[in-house]
Amino acid sequence: MKKEYIYDPKRYFMQITLIGWFCVAVFLLSLFMIGFSSNRPLFFLAALAAAYTVWNTFLSGSNPNKVILEEDGISFESYGKRIKYPFSGITVFLVKDFRGSGKIFLRINRHNLLRGRFWIHTREFNDSEELFLYLLKLEYQTHPDGLKARAWDSTRPDVDKRPVLPWHLPPAEKQQDHGQGKVRKSDDGGAESEI
Repeated sequence: MKKEYIYDPKRYFMQITLIGWFCVAVFLLSLFMIGFSSNRPLFFLAALAAAYTVWNTFLSGSNPNKVILEEDGISFESYGKRIKYPFSGITVFLVKDFRGSGKIFLRINRHNLLRGRFWIHTREFNDSEELFLYLLKLEYQTHPDGLKARAWDSTRPDVDKRPVLPWHLPPAEKQQDHGQGKVRKSDDGGAESEI
């Protein structure tokens, strides 16, 4: 089974892609102004902020336009790059949720500037509430003894904490090798990248 959550394409272009290209222009203009302006520190900061946004948008895949749930893992895709985390390899799954805006800052395994960090604007995806709850419940399942899980247990004992999809986390004995030659295992704590 497979479930895909897709960011509305028009909104993704306006909210992510267009801002990314705007930051490319700001970065290039700032570099030019550093060489010819007397206000170099200001343009250096502008170049730094723009470079960070460009990195997150186009290179690190931090703003996925597709979240794919499968029986054996979760994948994030942006600009044709797909990063997959098998459930059996997830040891850290930290969710910082902003309920008012429907945004989630997700950190998986050994997250750093290069990998494992995702901004998911759940309100812009199809089945947004289902995706939002699934990610929260997956954090609960990954860290059942964590502070957030204990708080959730004490304040909402009536809520089913299992992920909303019935095939959420298969037992370890049911994990199977992909065997398709399309997926390469990397050394980043369980993440896989599609070749």
